[in-house]
Amino acid sequence: MKKKFKELTTWAQRNWLAIIIFLAVAMMGFLCLVMFSWLYGYWSNALAGTKFDLGSCWQGISVVVAGLGGVVALAKACWTKYSTDSKYNSEKGEKPYKDLATGGK
Repeated sequence: MKKKFKELTTWAQRNWLAIIIFLAVAMMGFLCLVMFSWLYGYWSNALAGTKFDLGSCWQGISVVVAGLGGVVALAKACWTKYSTDSKYNSEKGEKPYKDLATGGK
């Protein structure tokens, strides 16, 4: 179990940018879903009088926006670490850390 956890964390360190992009796309998908729900509720209230609670959609939008803020904070933390390592811990023109996939070669 410990070995698999180390493999997972090594993979996550190598692919952090892809993970951030995936999370951002997923959160934008949720935002679109909530907005579509709001649009449907707005029109169904107007045309059919369904009494759809539009306030619940605004709550959903605020949760998704807060989630996007968390993704942005995670991206900034990762990028700052990479930038700091690049600036202070490596020679100019070299990678800031050894590539874990190739064993540091």
